[in-house]
Amino acid sequence: MDIENSLWVEKFRPKKLEDLILPERYKKIFHGIIQRKQMRNLLLSGPPGGGKSSLARILCSKEGVLNNKNDNLLEVNGSAKKSRGIGYVDTVIEPFLKIPPTKGDSYRIVFIDEADNLTADGFDSLRAIIEKYQALYGRFIFTCNYLSKIPSPIQSRFTPYFFQQIPKDFAFDYAKNILVAEDIKYVDKDIQFIIDHLYPDIRRITDTLQECSWSGTLDVDEKSVITNEKLILSFIVEVIGCLERDDKIKINGCLNSIVEIVENNDIEYRSLYTQLFFMESIQTNVKIIINKYSNTHQGCLIPAMHFIGMIFEIIQTIRDYKNSIKK
Repeated sequence: MDIENSLWVEKFRPKKLEDLILPERYKKIFHGIIQRKQMRNLLLSGPPGGGKSSLARILCSKEGVLNNKNDNLLEVNGSAKKSRGIGYVDTVIEPFLKIPPTKGDSYRIVFIDEADNLTADGFDSLRAIIEKYQALYGRFIFTCNYLSKIPSPIQSRFTPYFFQQIPKDFAFDYAKNILVAEDIKYVDKDIQFIIDHLYPDIRRITDTLQECSWSGTLDVDEKSVITNEKLILSFIVEVIGCLERDDKIKINGCLNSIVEIVENNDIEYRSLYTQLFFMESIQTNVKIIINKYSNTHQGCLIPAMHFIGMIFEIIQTIRDYKNSIKK
């Protein structure tokens, strides 16, 4: 057991197509791509935890279509400020594609993770570049949570695939297998506690397993598992439930708790918008509001106030809907 010198999130990252949970149709398609070493531009969309990024990295490896990824792969974080705009497209992506592939590979691949966070100017610049280089040796893989944020002219140049979240029981088995492989003692309820609070974020689940296993036994620290983001999510769900019962005292208590958390902590708002949007228990009229605030978050002045504004609009919308039914 070499916990100190090995990052489990890298050690147990899926390395082959067989390691992923995919529909049978997708398995056949991607096996075919790998066997023939022939790939179109791919647009992989869906909620977090579906394996989109893992699949992209496998396709860009020796297990996929590239033998020399060090030279022929450009991996881009589409949500990073420095790489989401036109400047990065013009100064990094296009120069990368101007050089033909090396060491026998057929393609140079640009993999943009979280591509739905690129700017409008970035997309406009990419459109011409995709058109130019896909006729040669350039290929693109985009992953995104929200397909609607990818402009139609860009979508038309890709083959789309939608990914569901991996099942919760698979996440449990995945965590259990890591602990067995690392010879860590555990009890099922501690694994379940981590899954319940961090699913579908497999990376965070894996990091937490390692963080709580330094002694050779899984010793769950609730403070490291129950994140501020998870607390906020639980309070929002509780607010929505209280609106059905018109429990104003409880609603105010939840709102005060949310305000206190966002005022005193750095919050991953983008993750919050995404998790809220993909919750099955959230009704459609509320998801419309979440989508609107997610789209405008990047340009807002104060993220905390912007997020609180969304919650108040959700409350007002649900109340208006209830009143309309009574009439």
